Amino acid sequence: MAKTTTSKPTPKTSRAQNRGSAVARSTRSQAMQRGGRLGTFFREVRVEMGKVTWPERDELLQSTMVVLVACIIAAVYIGVWDLVWATLVDLARLG
Repeated sequence: MAKTTTSKPTPKTSRAQNRGSAVARSTRSQAMQRGGRLGTFFREVRVEMGKVTWPERDELLQSTMVVLVACIIAAVYIGVWDLVWATLVDLARLG
């Protein structure tokens, strides 16, 4: 009996896929020529920052005040509990 062997078909890439990878390589090489990866990063950051919707001055001041008040409340809360626990620890040492 003859032994039959089965081989896995080799994946074929189309010309379009080859062109796509060639385009990606050429784009990468152009980016590397114009400042490297760091330059590309900063160019992309600049584009993205242009898309940001910045708040108006009134909204910014209001949000800042909310954050400051919340920080003050949290600081007072933590300070009071610290004072309570310090007092309890001192009383426990004296007893």
